[in-house]
Amino acid sequence: MPRRSVGILAAATALAASFVVSTPASAEIDHRTCPKGAFCVYSGLYESGKLLLATQGNWNGTIYNVLSTFNNGYRDPGADHVELGYEASGISQSICIHYPPGSGQYEHNWNWITVKSVRWRGEC
Repeated sequence: MPRRSVGILAAATALAASFVVSTPASAEIDHRTCPKGAFCVYSGLYESGKLLLATQGNWNGTIYNVLSTFNNGYRDPGADHVELGYEASGISQSICIHYPPGSGQYEHNWNWITVKSVRWRGEC
């Protein structure tokens, strides 16, 4: 291969690599079952099994035997995190769940919880 061709190929490869490396950190998650903008609750681990809830607003109720949750919310200061109210082993608890792909954890696997409430809020 002539030297010029090798140089052009190397430059093209470097340029292509820079596009891969420079992917913005704010790239959206393309989730297979949780609609964009929703908080989802599942009967199986790793967002598998039956989709038990997909809500884009605050929610109260009772969902038993939850094994995973996913916040697929939009970046929206003041309303992009979810405060999840739940029971585990008969004890009421809550946790603030970030939106993807933010700095916090947006998907959780649980050991059989009962979801009681979803409240959209600001930063945790």
